[in-house]
Amino acid sequence: KQWYQRRVAITAGDILDKRPRANETIENVVIVDNIPVTDSSKLVKLTNVLLKIFSKCGKVDSHHIPLDENNKTKGFMFIVYKNGQEATNAISSCNGYKLDKNHCFAVNRLSDFEHCMSIPEKWEEPKPEPYKPQVNLKSWLCDPECFDQFAIVHGKNRNTAVHACGPNQSFPVQQREFWTESHVKFSPKGSYLATCHKQGIALWGGPDFSKVGRFNHHNVTYFQFSPCERYFVTYSKTSLSPEDPQNLIIWETRSCLNKRAFSLPVLNYWPYFKWSHDGQYFATITGDNLSIYSTPSMKLLDNKKISVQNIRDFSWCPCENWIAYWQSENKDIPARVTIMSVPHCEPLSAKNLFNVSNIEIFWQNSGNYLAVKVDRTIKNKKESENVFEIFRLREKDIPVENFEIKSKVMSLSWDPKGPRFAVIQGEQGRTDVSFFKIGEKILPIGKTLTNKKCNCIKWSPLGQYCVLAGLNNISFDGVLEFWDIGGDAPTLMNEASHFMVTNIAWDPTGRYVCSSNTYGGHSVENGYNMWNFQGSKVFEASLEGFIQFQWRPRPPTLLREKDIKDVKKNMKSYTRDFEIKDKLSQSKASKELIEKRRAVYDEFMTYRRKKEKDLEVLKLQYSELRTEVVEEEYVEETVEFFMKEEVEPASKE
Repeated sequence: KQWYQRRVAITAGDILDKRPRANETIENVVIVDNIPVTDSSKLVKLTNVLLKIFSKCGKVDSHHIPLDENNKTKGFMFIVYKNGQEATNAISSCNGYKLDKNHCFAVNRLSDFEHCMSIPEKWEEPKPEPYKPQVNLKSWLCDPECFDQFAIVHGKNRNTAVHACGPNQSFPVQQREFWTESHVKFSPKGSYLATCHKQGIALWGGPDFSKVGRFNHHNVTYFQFSPCERYFVTYSKTSLSPEDPQNLIIWETRSCLNKRAFSLPVLNYWPYFKWSHDGQYFATITGDNLSIYSTPSMKLLDNKKISVQNIRDFSWCPCENWIAYWQSENKDIPARVTIMSVPHCEPLSAKNLFNVSNIEIFWQNSGNYLAVKVDRTIKNKKESENVFEIFRLREKDIPVENFEIKSKVMSLSWDPKGPRFAVIQGEQGRTDVSFFKIGEKILPIGKTLTNKKCNCIKWSPLGQYCVLAGLNNISFDGVLEFWDIGGDAPTLMNEASHFMVTNIAWDPTGRYVCSSNTYGGHSVENGYNMWNFQGSKVFEASLEGFIQFQWRPRPPTLLREKDIKDVKKNMKSYTRDFEIKDKLSQSKASKELIEKRRAVYDEFMTYRRKKEKDLEVLKLQYSELRTEVVEEEYVEETVEFFMKEEVEPASKE
């Protein structure tokens, strides 16, 4: 009997401990104002729409929409979530949500209403919170040496390091073990470094690369930044939960809030969404439709998809909100290339093409030209021909010019800063490279470079210079050729080699170019070599299990065209200063000693400026005390002292 009573008491106590407490339950409840006022006949439909929106923030345990005497909704509803965190997510994500033109949600916690009701009549001045300075995400641009940075990942422990690239070596800025579980990625303007983990994605920034954000999305397969860095996209092959099958999420970068989620099948390509240059729009192809979404609403443009029959691919202009897309042939309907402006969705230009097997789109960085590579099938022949259609978008009526290349074209690449482009043609192992310039007509630049061991052309971000390389191909012997295309004919500046090279990457300023050999099924000479733009090797690094190399991008310059011209005009005066700094860095003095000297110099200059200000104040005081004007005499005195004497033997002649 005693055991039974004790058992009942224990069981009852456990049940009472698990009962919901008033203060916990009320934190889970939110009130949604400004919902549509409808009669009871439309209540079920309205409820389903509202629950679809608010269930994205968490599991809804219960809900209630009050009705008035006429069986109409009162314009608000109660939603009970599983816990307080989900209620907080609902407030952050849905407060201010526009259901339509006339209804904008106001979401608040139920406890907030009780707090408002319990406000004392006597007002008390709130205590100011201490100021917490934000992390300076642009601090790396303040480097007095103007060194560019790059990130590397290597080793079994995914050792990750950020280095500054100097004139003859690199300096570690930050390095950590297990910083990422797969790879890293800098944002398009270099503000953030994203690292990938099983629990999600972490963002790092500031001088010490402190954590500035986190996106809770498990087992992320792909991720990307928008060009403006305001949004971040993650994709996982597994959904968040059985109740929420969405696996692609668009986040707001600063607040790390979920702005829009999509439920997609397993993707074997990336990116799924392509962004406009300013991050104002993003688009994808869904069947025979082009779906364009606008930010920050994350809704379809004009609330509808654009029907484009047989659409195969599209590409955004790098500097304008223009889209170029192509449609394949269908029976008697020819293939078609169209350039369309957004958001008005008006066609700027279009051209019909016949006997097309494939089309590739290549935008020039300035948006002046668009090259369309057309693979055309010749009837009754197994061979195909390559035809290029060049759209001149800045000219009146957008004229289109075409020219034909008889041999097979492997790739086309534009000069980022000029009206030039390069074409690699031929078969693997036997390739030719041709350069063209667009003027009144499309003319070749010099003669075609024949029998080149390359399958890739990488242009400098500043244009004019490029590197020809054979990537991922042992038969090319890792040959690297550095060319200057600024004259009437291509000029070979240097020829080098990097065995088993897998990637070529220019730094944002065009001073250096890195060739890397990453671990991809082989472990032969993994590492990277750094070259200057003329093809001279600066330094090299061998790393076991080398996985990734990436330069840190720079934001667009704030200088005007006039300022840039002035800098180029006075380049000689700047060159002398940089040469002195380069010689100092190449001397035997260590980096720590140089920094110590610089700190002492900066301290002295600060002290000197302070004393100069004090002197000006004293001069004013002396002038007020004097009744007569006295001209001060200054005597200039030069002091010379012995520094060092070096004796060198005379050369024997």
